[in-house]
Amino acid sequence: MGGVSLALAGCLGGSSEEGAVEPIELIVTTEDYDPIRYEFGNLIAENWRELGFEVEVTPLAWNTIVSRTFDEQNFDTFTLNWAGRAARLDPDVFCYSLHHSSQTDQGGNNMVNYESSEYDEYAEAQRKAYDENERQEAVMQCQELFAEDQPRTPIANQTQAMPYLEARFDDIVNMMGEGLMSFWTAVDSMPANGVEQISLGYPSDVNNLNPVDGTASHDTQTMRLIYDKLVRIDQEGMATNWLAEDVTVVDDTTIRATIRDGHQWHDGEDLTVEDVKFSFDYLNEYSSLLSSFMGPLESTEIIDERTVEFTLSDSFAPFIPVGLGQVFIIPQHIWENIPEDLDGVSEPVGWENPEPVGSGPFEFVSWNRDEQMVLQANQNHFHTPNIPELIKIPGADMQSLVRLLEDESLDMIGWVPGPDTVNRLDSEIDHVTISSIDSHNWYHINYQLERPPFDDVAVRHALADAIPKQDIVDIVMDGMGTVTHTFMAAVNDFWHNPDVREFGNDLGRAQITLEEAGYTLENGRLYYPEE
Repeated sequence: MGGVSLALAGCLGGSSEEGAVEPIELIVTTEDYDPIRYEFGNLIAENWRELGFEVEVTPLAWNTIVSRTFDEQNFDTFTLNWAGRAARLDPDVFCYSLHHSSQTDQGGNNMVNYESSEYDEYAEAQRKAYDENERQEAVMQCQELFAEDQPRTPIANQTQAMPYLEARFDDIVNMMGEGLMSFWTAVDSMPANGVEQISLGYPSDVNNLNPVDGTASHDTQTMRLIYDKLVRIDQEGMATNWLAEDVTVVDDTTIRATIRDGHQWHDGEDLTVEDVKFSFDYLNEYSSLLSSFMGPLESTEIIDERTVEFTLSDSFAPFIPVGLGQVFIIPQHIWENIPEDLDGVSEPVGWENPEPVGSGPFEFVSWNRDEQMVLQANQNHFHTPNIPELIKIPGADMQSLVRLLEDESLDMIGWVPGPDTVNRLDSEIDHVTISSIDSHNWYHINYQLERPPFDDVAVRHALADAIPKQDIVDIVMDGMGTVTHTFMAAVNDFWHNPDVREFGNDLGRAQITLEEAGYTLENGRLYYPEE
């Protein structure tokens, strides 16, 4: 019955008093899952109550939040953090997937049901413009309209502070958005002289190593070490050639990629242009996640023994960084008969792929679930890692990983332990160093625009102004973040619009906004404008 009462909480709609604004349910994560979202949710609720809103804060397990918000769209408002993955350095995900009106179906990322024909025009324009300056202008306009409409209120970008043992490295590499969990950390960090093995901790294990699936971040972060892609997103957030030595935009709907000569799979078989065509055809058919990155891909054709041509049904500027940069190249000689060769597997996504064969900079060695996974450097790779052997250690929780690090039984952690733990490690544990880098993730509040009072932009402006953004950064995040007003972070400089309308930190202005819109406050309760 508990689930039924929660589901009803956000859709009671009616108020006990005629004309009073409906009570608001603010969904937050549990304190154990994400103390930042839990704490700032409660801070925000206090300020909203000052405006006359009745607010109930509901902590839920993450899976329940996903079900309530993304799948059912059954919410008033909720806290969320869009993680700063490499693919999200390109603006298309935040511009289009989150805010275009075509993405409002249940299960989509526009679960707030934001619809604006003017916004859609610019979101579509940034998809079509191969000229970076022209595309940049469209992205700037998207942010300007988003900030004015406030379908979500951005709060802060997090500084990713991840701990490691300094003595184990001569040089350690991090990346905005991913910190020490980045691809470049694994391939370019330099271990200290004589160190043959580096251990990386993460607060959960990999679910599977099936590139057809790849819905979980940790799975993808692991598989990209094993499987190559035609291009990679570099440390500056730009697409750089990888397995492809050349990528050419022939015209708005035609892109050609020429692959490196002489590259091999981990089992010794030659990697061919046929493998590249197969990968895009196969994953476009069987992988709902990777096919979404391919956009309007219509066909893949082999031009010569090293060149493949991609034909799009419409111009799609993100195809190179997002399509070519996210699709794994998989061996045709292994996958072409999956799932036909396997008993009990009806779709490729269901195969565990227990011993993955890729062509990437690391080769799979072994995996004892919930204990460790061993990867070794591919000495025949064109970008051979400096780390000879990478051991991935899953932790039962963050504190167990921190204890391993303090005991020098773990070399680094690919997750932010939290401000209090980071500060303690930095000040008290001499052999632990903190790697810090700004991220393009963004903590924010989502409003269900199909429900009153969130269908009134004046209410959204007031709610946004009442959010104590600076206090959240200074107190809840202990200074490990920066206030933000848009979905493209300042660290992602080329795509960031610094001139959008700003909301937050102004309870007085929030009260004035409601008054000017006709709302009244009686005995501490907010009432709708009289009709």
